[in-house]
This record gives sequence, C-alpha cells and structure tokens, in this order.
Amino acid sequence: MSILKPGANAKLSQLKFTLSISHAPIPGVEMDVSAFLLTAQGKVRGDGDMCFYGQTHIESGAVILDSASETGAVFSIDLSKVNQAIEKIVIVMTIHENRAVFGKLSEVTIELFGNGALRGEIPCAGMKETALILAEIYRRGEEWKLRVVGQGFENGLPAIAQYFGIEVATPEQPVSESEKKPIPAKAKQAETTPVKSVRLNKISLTKQGESSKISLQKENRGLIRVIATWVDNGDKRSDNDDLDLRAGILLPNGKMHWLAASHPGSLDSAPFARHLGDVRQATKNAPGTEIIEINPDISKRLGGQVGLVFSVYSAISNGPVSIASLKPVMSIENDGNVVECNYTFPGGKAANGVYTYVIGTLDIDGESISVRLSGLTSQPGSEDTPWIERKAGILEVSFDGAPVFKSGRNLFARMIGVGKKGYENV
Repeated sequence: MSILKPGANAKLSQLKFTLSISHAPIPGVEMDVSAFLLTAQGKVRGDGDMCFYGQTHIESGAVILDSASETGAVFSIDLSKVNQAIEKIVIVMTIHENRAVFGKLSEVTIELFGNGALRGEIPCAGMKETALILAEIYRRGEEWKLRVVGQGFENGLPAIAQYFGIEVATPEQPVSESEKKPIPAKAKQAETTPVKSVRLNKISLTKQGESSKISLQKENRGLIRVIATWVDNGDKRSDNDDLDLRAGILLPNGKMHWLAASHPGSLDSAPFARHLGDVRQATKNAPGTEIIEINPDISKRLGGQVGLVFSVYSAISNGPVSIASLKPVMSIENDGNVVECNYTFPGGKAANGVYTYVIGTLDIDGESISVRLSGLTSQPGSEDTPWIERKAGILEVSFDGAPVFKSGRNLFARMIGVGKKGYENV
C-alpha cells in the first residue's frame, strides 16, 4: 500500500472508485465531510457543486456521499461524469459549530478503493483549526491525480464554503437542534473573491531583505506551517524535479538543530517542529509540496527566542537542473495569516551547479513570527548547509553549516565538511 503524507500525490489508474475518510470520534462533537467541485478559478459554479449531508448526490452521480458517521464518511466518485469545466474535487472535513479543534484527533486517514491501494495520512496534533482540506482530486492533462493536503482553516464549514464561493446563510430565528447546521444558500460566481470572514490575510515578499510579521498574541493559536512548492521546469525529464525542504533551527542556547525529511523532528519534544515527509515529483499543473509544521509555543518550550532558516535543495544526483527553473516559493501560515516568500532566483549560468537556495528565515519570540526573505544561494558545487547567527537582533545567514545528506553525516559528508559547523542532532 502506498502511504501519502501531506503534499504527496499519486496518479489515479481508474476513473471510478470509493473514497473513505476515517478518524477517531470526539465525544459530543459532530464532524462533517464534504466535497466541492471547483473550476480553474478555485470556485464552485453554483450551490449544486457542493456534496454534503444536505445534498448527497451531485453532478449526475459523479460524487455521491454514501454514508457518514461519527468516525468518518464514504464517497463514491465517478470521474467520467465530471464536466470539463471542473478542474478539481476538494474533500473537506469540518467540526460542527466549532465545538472542538482538529488537535483533538491524532490523525485523519483517507483511503481509495478501486485505484490500487492508496492511503493518505494527515497528522492533526497541535491543530487549532475547525476546518481542514483533506485532499484534492485534480486533472493533469487527460489524467487524474490525488494529492493529500492537510490545510487548516478557522470557523468551520461556513468559512470554507465561502472560500470556495458559496454564501452560507444562518437562520435568524431559534431552531431545533436538528436544524442548527449551516445551510448553503446562493452560490457566488466563480470569479468572486473570498469573503472577509475566512480570515485569510496574505502578504507577498519578493525582494531580498523584505520582512513581515505575524502576531502570535492569541489563545488557542494554531500550528505554524511552512510550505514550500515548486513546479516542473518543462525540460521533458521526470527524474530531476525533486527538491527537499530543509531547515536549520537556532536554539536559545546558540546550538543548531537540523530538520529535514530524513530528520523529521517532533511537535511534542525538542525541537518542537516536524517535517511531514519527502515529495519527489512536480508538474506545472501539480506543484511539488513539502511542509514543516512548528509548535506555536516553540520559544516558550525551548526557553527563549528561536530562529529558523529554510532552504530548498537539489542533490547532484538530480543532474544539472537549475533550482531557479523550478520556481520555488515558500509560504508561512498561521491562523489565517499568510506571508509568502516569492523571490525570482537568478537563472542561467548564475544558477549552474547550485544545490541550495535559502528562501527565508523565521524569528519566533512567543509574541510574533518575523519573516524575512533571503534569496541567498550556496556556492556552485558546494554541499555546505545554511547556518544562522543572531547579530544586532537580526538573523544573519551564511553557508557555514556542514553537509548533511539523507543518510545523515556519512563518511563523505564528514570528509567534505571539515572545518564547518555541526548540528547537535546529526
């Protein structure tokens, strides 16, 4: 069985299959699973594009909600019936009336039957959100693929329905318990922008040294999520579109901790951050995605201000690919606030043989997250890793870190890393 973590995707070999979502129950709390049909603009065409407890058959039976219970739901999906105007089907899970948060669950699992053995696993520890995008079933040319997502939203079903273009009406008069769930009303047009109640505030950094802050002064704040995405560079090769999201964590004691798919970390113990796994492929229609989650209390847990430096890396085994051509972008998300680091790295000869691009740094002090775009690159042919030191209150980035490969500090890494600074956990 293929296990997919958030950001990973897989080709669907069959157009007709069953999709099952399962999770542990939360006593006294209702959880709903819904499916949305979205156009290329990321919006529904109308309220008929939402499959949920009040509308279990949509698109002439293309998506059917077969069953729902306190521990999950089952959909029957027939992609041959999906209109050409639809680019993706998004599977969403929400907590009714925001009576709990997803951190009450250890994980949510997704299984596909009829497409081989595919299973998605979304860890939920530390999540404070009440709506969660579980997965996307999307077109890639004439093919369909599944991507596991795991992106959280606040305010449950109403917020996420509005984000996809459905205006949710709430009853004005008192109603019985059985009638309290939100009722989708009039759907907005596909080009309508998300309403303010979704609380998605996005800032884009594009120049070296630009910075922004996200406030952490809030109770029950959600996880900090760092998401790196990249695309196929169009060179007609499928074996060299693999980037790795990596992080160096500057602890309050001045030591550095290494975080990568090979050294995944933990949210509940030092370094209070975790890597959600390696993704090895990307296309222009389906970006590669790797995610690092950070406990919002990391500075409190570690006893002081914490710095992080994030980079993407392409191994020499990927061939002479320019990382710049894969257009890496990094987003930092927390409680509806998004800061995007979208720097245009130099391409051409300037990028030849460069294995590592530093996208940005985070500085977390318990009250806020300071995000700074970097844009630095390693020297051509160098496997040295990004290192940070705090100077005059600013995180200064260098390439003084010793090389680290997926196997750790092997003999080759030790040989070429002589004189470089080492990480406490490698």
